[in-house]
Amino acid sequence: MNGEKKYVLGCDIGNGYGYVSLLMNEDEDPISLFPHKYGLDGIGMPTAAYVAPPEGKEIIVFKDGKTAEAIYKSNPAQMVRAIKTRFKENTIKIPNVEQPVETGEIYSAITRDLIYLAEEQLKNKNIKPVYDVVFTFPAAFADNVALLEMMQKNIEKIKINGNKINVLGRLPEPAAVAIDYLHYMQHVAPKEIRITEKKFTVLVYDLGHGTFDTAVVTAQDEGTPYVLHSKAGLPEIGGKNFDEVLYQELINVLEEQYGYSPKNERQREIVREEAVKVKIGLSTNETVSASVINEDEYCEVEITKERFEELTEHLLIQTLELVQSVLDESSSAGIKIDAIVLSGGASQMPMVLNGLKELVEDEYPVALYRPSEAVSFGAARFAYGIPRSVPAPRPLPAPKLDPGSSKVNKARTTKAPDEKKVSTESGKTNQIMEQLTDCCYGLWMPSEDNLEGEVEFMIQSGSPRPTTSNRVEFFTASPRVVVKVYRSKEKNRNLKSATIGECDSILWVPFDVIPGKKYGLSITVLENYGIEVELRAETGETVRKTTSDFLSKII
Repeated sequence: MNGEKKYVLGCDIGNGYGYVSLLMNEDEDPISLFPHKYGLDGIGMPTAAYVAPPEGKEIIVFKDGKTAEAIYKSNPAQMVRAIKTRFKENTIKIPNVEQPVETGEIYSAITRDLIYLAEEQLKNKNIKPVYDVVFTFPAAFADNVALLEMMQKNIEKIKINGNKINVLGRLPEPAAVAIDYLHYMQHVAPKEIRITEKKFTVLVYDLGHGTFDTAVVTAQDEGTPYVLHSKAGLPEIGGKNFDEVLYQELINVLEEQYGYSPKNERQREIVREEAVKVKIGLSTNETVSASVINEDEYCEVEITKERFEELTEHLLIQTLELVQSVLDESSSAGIKIDAIVLSGGASQMPMVLNGLKELVEDEYPVALYRPSEAVSFGAARFAYGIPRSVPAPRPLPAPKLDPGSSKVNKARTTKAPDEKKVSTESGKTNQIMEQLTDCCYGLWMPSEDNLEGEVEFMIQSGSPRPTTSNRVEFFTASPRVVVKVYRSKEKNRNLKSATIGECDSILWVPFDVIPGKKYGLSITVLENYGIEVELRAETGETVRKTTSDFLSKII
């Protein structure tokens, strides 16, 4: 790699635990960045956040060597957990706090404390502070550009010792797992178990605390980037759902056997803690006991592994159904799966491994791999592959526009010759992984056959990110044009056009133009899952706008 190496943190800001690491030598594993005295190595930082009353301005996740859960054990009502599963709420009403708290503020606080831990460990190792990061996100978030931008903006507003955090990239969590696993198995693992095939494809099964993710990634010849073929996820299913099922079971059994029912949030929290202990215990035992104190009575109940698996079978089945769908899609695309890799804390439940083996009937080997570290390690390795030695061309400044007052002109369009890929600060090609689009991307166009118009696709599924479309040329009679960018709902299929109802709207981008002049328009799908729209006048003047530029004004 040319130029002086600049280190970048790989951040897995998880629903249950956060992990941060740094790759210093591409021939070795990344290093965990937790001070050893806190005992977080191999586990991660718990990400439950305490929101302090009455204003809710102070949010604590990790402080003075202790987790918020430990510090504020007697105030569970002020705790917020699994924050990424609550983004859609935008704000959360917390008892004893005057105003609802933005979910992004809580996410920012979690990231802040995670990076503080990293900086403390870097100092312990006499390594200069690192303020550049790559963060990961659930696969199901990949189609929600506004959500990804919100996550990034809330990371970038963090300051550590007066230094602003800079996001250099973002990556789906299961893709990060695949990067770490494939590199380890190709270069670091003992020679007797290393991957020797020139082409090796894995399906990742990543069951974390809050979400389930899967992806298909191929390792190719030495020096060739890994290829992310597809990704999918269930944003509402994670280890927390298994915990909740056990919690309800304990509540029912305690009521039945002892007449005990928790009367306040602290008592309910004690039962929840017991439920988590039971889940972990059942990974290695057939029967586990849970206990609570009811006034002067000691209440103990037993939960069997068989009962737990019976109660949670419906959750496991949903993940297996998605895996089967991804396997079918891969087969249809001619992609041969060589192995299935399990990651994420909840993947350690024996029922997961057994369920997958039953699903695939020993057609593929199934292996559990670094359930806590793999996402962060993969992000760190991905970060190492981001070229930063040559400054990217800066887009021309865009005029200030009012996005709410214009209509798209019904212009005649023709295609120009292929354009070269646009290299932007957020869209450079990573040397570690090539990510393929799984949707088609295009623009709204007027149609004689449909009053609503239709979407004409300019970038097909299976295109490597970043990819720039052919340029579309048009004349306009209006001083303003609004470019409407859409994405096909159908995945992994090439399409020429579709109705509005068959697509998802990504962004409407306004431009000021000169009436009667010819313009060229192209779109680029970026490596960070954003979109860039370029408008070029026949005089050569060019204006580029990205989802980051536009959505930052909305978020």
